[in-house]
Amino acid sequence: MNFVSALAITCLLPASRRFVRQSDLGAALRGFATHLRNPVLLATFAVGFNVLFSLVGAFTYITFYLSVAPFGLSAVALGAVFLVYLLGLIVTPTAGPWIDLFGHRKALLFALASSSVGVLLTLVPVLWVVILGLAICSSGVFVCQAAASSFVGVAAKSARSSATGLYVMCYYIGGSLGAVLPGIAWAHGRWPACAALIVGIQALAAMLAGVFWPRKRFVS
Repeated sequence: MNFVSALAITCLLPASRRFVRQSDLGAALRGFATHLRNPVLLATFAVGFNVLFSLVGAFTYITFYLSVAPFGLSAVALGAVFLVYLLGLIVTPTAGPWIDLFGHRKALLFALASSSVGVLLTLVPVLWVVILGLAICSSGVFVCQAAASSFVGVAAKSARSSATGLYVMCYYIGGSLGAVLPGIAWAHGRWPACAALIVGIQALAAMLAGVFWPRKRFVS
């Protein structure tokens, strides 16, 4: 699968445009330092952290919640819950035009609010409502990722590849902690505590983006 993917990328992706290779390590490090002093980029990195934290946290610990009363789902049924990811096939391609229409900031804030509503819906002890909540949560997260990852190139005025690298690093740190920190919340308050933690992280990301992302609309 990795080989096929690498071949597809090589054959189908267009060549880089306006890319300037940086061979000077000092200049590269200065680029990183510049990004880490840019509050707009730092807010964007926080959004990236939130994206995978929310997704991993929600879908890891919801299985514990659904495996006990009043749901009592089997292992097969719990696996089927992840089919809501397929919504990403629809949501992600349509996110770009909406981001261009409404702007990165508005699209992101709407997506974060929607995702939080989805998480809160999972607190209703009715299975179809929980599944609906997970679908809304994951769809919102997919739009967040589209808005934030495309905004990196807008916020970084130079050394954009370095900025993208920092974004991806924060994204995966968020995923790693999303598998661990909700476990502490689970130990203290089960799923409601996990949901509160996830919504809190999303609210923090929304606050940072709301403060530091410009209101001006950019075309991705």
